[in-house]
Amino acid sequence: MIRRAWMAAAAVALTVGVTACQKRGGAASDKAGAKAMEGMPGMGMQGMSETERMADGATRGTAADTAGVPVDRAAASRLGITFARAAMRPLAQGSRAVGTLAYAEPRRQYVNARVMGWVEGLYADYTGKPVRKGDPLLAFYGPELLSAQEEYLSAKRLGDQSLATAARHRLTLWNIPEDQIELLDSTGKAQRTLLLRAPISGEIAEKMVSEGQAVQAGDNLFLIADRSLLWVDLAVFESDARLLRIGTSVSLTVDALPGRTYEGRVTFIHPGIDTTSRTLTGRVEVPNRDGQLRPGMYVTARLASAAGTRLSVPTGAVLPTGTRNIVFVNRGDGTFVPRDVQIGLRSDSLVEIATGLKAGDEVVASATYLLDSESNLAAAMQGLMLQMGMGLNMGGMQVRGDSEMKGMKMNGEDGEDEKGGDMKGMKMGEEKKQ
Repeated sequence: MIRRAWMAAAAVALTVGVTACQKRGGAASDKAGAKAMEGMPGMGMQGMSETERMADGATRGTAADTAGVPVDRAAASRLGITFARAAMRPLAQGSRAVGTLAYAEPRRQYVNARVMGWVEGLYADYTGKPVRKGDPLLAFYGPELLSAQEEYLSAKRLGDQSLATAARHRLTLWNIPEDQIELLDSTGKAQRTLLLRAPISGEIAEKMVSEGQAVQAGDNLFLIADRSLLWVDLAVFESDARLLRIGTSVSLTVDALPGRTYEGRVTFIHPGIDTTSRTLTGRVEVPNRDGQLRPGMYVTARLASAAGTRLSVPTGAVLPTGTRNIVFVNRGDGTFVPRDVQIGLRSDSLVEIATGLKAGDEVVASATYLLDSESNLAAAMQGLMLQMGMGLNMGGMQVRGDSEMKGMKMNGEDGEDEKGGDMKGMKMGEEKKQ
């Protein structure tokens, strides 16, 4: 009986509460929601008044300013935040590319055997050895060479000038140096071995022969390369391909030689683009006057176009989000608001602003991510407040906190709470009548 009476009284009380809540207007609901927010842990912060101001601004349609962040200059300085102004500055577009030094192909030459024979003396005996034009490389014995010398001497002794000329020409075609033929004329005696000399000055880039080795006609014996001029093939991204022009000057730095800069120029541009890396290859000639540059060294090159005056800000002022570029601009009252901008050319320290700013606008030049996080927090708080305001007004029914339900305690199955106390604040009319 007591349980049924309690259930009936609770139903009556709940009905009365719902009716009273339905009589309250939407404005009262929003104010009560705001007061409830103040009582929530973590919501009674200093920035709550700023959130209310942003909510009012959003109502008036100033959504761009609601995410603004007021900046204390002294605190900003301690956090490493700096400021700059958009201004017209000389701006040259630059791009960096990388490559590897290599021998220039026109300055490489192979030395090979024109006839079959044997190497009986080797003078260029290790790779990398420097040689000058005309230096002996090896002493070569070949039966055909010996027969050609004997034929030449016989023709001279017989006075057959045409035969002697033909034999001499054959020795020349077999790459016998002129001084060896003159020695043959002066001594009148065939030489067992003849010297092969370096055709150009440079260094032995490759050595494919050893002393005593038998070689066949056409075998390559040495590769001589001149290092006074080197090539580097630069891989330039497709978006920067317009910077490549024949004759363009290029500044190069080498990791192995810190602090030194070399100047080169573009001499050739490959006709196609690498479809895998989406890069265009440009060849740069680099003079190596001091001989410090070596093939295989890793090179970083900087390509630059002609400078022009453009509206620009420091590179750190632009915060890319993936789909947009944002700059935080001083609204005029010390509050910095995010603004979408369109960027153009870039240099090492500046970026062009095509649209979104005007000359003289003050922007955050560094640590923009700090303001971005504050701006996102402010926008999130604004949305939260709006949602909380709407959520508290559920069809005119005001949801209240525990303070209004203070007197209600749920009893157990036996009509008593865990402590054995009675229900406080509730009078059961039916129980009194009984």
